[in-house]
Amino acid sequence: FFSFFVAANLQLVDFVPMMMSSRWVILGFSALAFQVAWGLQPSRSAPRMVVKIHGSRSSRSPLVNWYCEEQQIPYEAVAARPSRHPFGQVPFLVDGAVEVFESGAILLYLADKFGGGSGTTAEDRAKYAKWVVWANSSLDPICFVENDRGGVVDTRLDKPGRVVPLLDQILGKSSWLVGDSFSVADVAVASYLNYVPVFFPDVDLSQSPHLARYMQRCAQRDAFVAAFGRDHADRVLAAVENALSSPPAGANGGKPKLFGIF
Repeated sequence: FFSFFVAANLQLVDFVPMMMSSRWVILGFSALAFQVAWGLQPSRSAPRMVVKIHGSRSSRSPLVNWYCEEQQIPYEAVAARPSRHPFGQVPFLVDGAVEVFESGAILLYLADKFGGGSGTTAEDRAKYAKWVVWANSSLDPICFVENDRGGVVDTRLDKPGRVVPLLDQILGKSSWLVGDSFSVADVAVASYLNYVPVFFPDVDLSQSPHLARYMQRCAQRDAFVAAFGRDHADRVLAAVENALSSPPAGANGGKPKLFGIF
C-alpha cells in the first residue's frame, strides 16, 4: 500500500516538470497522509524536564548549579528544606522520580544523563569519576580543616604537605584534569579549591602557581560566575593575583617549609 501510494504521487509530480520543488511538497504530504491512515502521530520531541536542586548559596550547592550552567541543563534552585534528603542536608537533587544526595554523586548522575564527561564506556567514565570522588574524599579535608563541631577553622591548602605540590605539577602539564577540555572533573575539584579564598582571603598560593592559574581559569568562566556569584569569583581572582605577584614562601626571607623537606 505504501509503495503504491508513494509511486502514484511520484507519477503525479512527473507531470509537472516546471514545479520541481512540488515533488518534495507532495512527498511530504504523502508521508503525513500515510501516518494518519495508519493512526500514527507525527513525532514531537519531548520537553526537557527541569531538575530541582535543594540548596543555598552558602553551601556546596552552587557547584551543582555550576555544572548545570556549563552543560545548559535546565534546573531550578529551590529552598534547602523541606526535602526528602534522608539526613536533611544539601545539595539534594530531584529529577522526576530520581533523588540524589551528596555533591559528587549528583555530579556523576548529571554527567551520566546529560553528558559532559569524557565518554560513555566504563573506561571513559573512570577518567573523570576518580577526580569527582577524590575531590569529596581527599581534597575536602585539605581545603577545610574542621573542629569537633564541624565548623571550618583553617585550611591546609597552603600548609606543608605532599598532595598540593603534586596537584600543582599535574596542572602544570595540562590546563584541565581530563584530556584537553573542561569536564565534570574540573567542576568537582575547582569548586573546593575556589571556596578556600572565600573562607580564607589571606591564603598563600604562591607555592602553587599552576594551581593558582587553574583556579583563575575556572573563576573566569561565565558559568562559574552565574552559579557562585560575582563576589565569590572576585575573591578567587584577588587571591590568585596576589599569589602570582608575590615571591613563593621561603624565598627572600619568607617562611620556609617545615624542616625544608615536606
